[in-house]
Amino acid sequence: MVLAFWILKNIFQDEKLTFAKEVVNLTKDTYAIKISQQRFLGVSMKNLGHLGIYTLLVFLSIYLLDYSSLYLAKLFIWGMDGYSIIVAVEQLALLGLVIYWLKKKKMLYIFEKKGSKKSRFFYLVVSLVATYFVRQFLSAFYLQFSHFINNHYIFEDLLSVLSFSEQSTILTTCFSFVSVVILGPILEEIVHRGYFMNTFFPKSKYYLDVILSALIFGFSHLVLSHRDPISLMVYSFSGLFFALVYRWTKNLKITILCHSFINFLIHADFIWLFLSNLIYYRFFR
Repeated sequence: MVLAFWILKNIFQDEKLTFAKEVVNLTKDTYAIKISQQRFLGVSMKNLGHLGIYTLLVFLSIYLLDYSSLYLAKLFIWGMDGYSIIVAVEQLALLGLVIYWLKKKKMLYIFEKKGSKKSRFFYLVVSLVATYFVRQFLSAFYLQFSHFINNHYIFEDLLSVLSFSEQSTILTTCFSFVSVVILGPILEEIVHRGYFMNTFFPKSKYYLDVILSALIFGFSHLVLSHRDPISLMVYSFSGLFFALVYRWTKNLKITILCHSFINFLIHADFIWLFLSNLIYYRFFR
């Protein structure tokens, strides 16, 4: 009987210890789950915040910038010269705001130089040559399907008022060149490549950062005009090329130069025609 009591006592103690261990393990698992949930929630809220800022920057750089510039130029009767100056000033202001945000979020590393001078020079030369051929391909494609292009501009009425009130001058051409070839590419590459690709799906195995950046870049250019599938393909392909250059070179400055170069090639003919006509009518007629 004593032996039976001793056996039952040991069994009870073993079960008590086992139960206690299970309670401790369950508590640890519950704590781990809670920590994981908190971390996931924190990451989700952080990404949601970044998404909101990114959407705001795209809206400011595409829609609000054009509308506010046209409205102010019309309000003060400044004509096309005033409009082109306001666009450049607003682009500079927005660029300063973006850089301030990147500094606050400790993301200025996107501007860091990576690799040796020789490798950077190699990347630059190859990227610029590729940019030239991409530009030639897109131009041929665009001309082939030009009859499908919708050139309607949503602020056409405001632009017509400015054009009617004052003709464009050399000042308009100069500031338009600065906006399109210098400030625009810098702003767009920082937002779409530097900020987006380093925040959402960075270095994705399936190139989600590249694909999404290209698609958003394409759709964003359809906000004001060119609302047709051909323009969407052209702009998305351009965005895809810039994203691949950034993914390959890991150098935002090279991507900016490629974007500036392709914009320069697009407007080179118009700029040369305008300047040649200006020189001819001013000095030789």
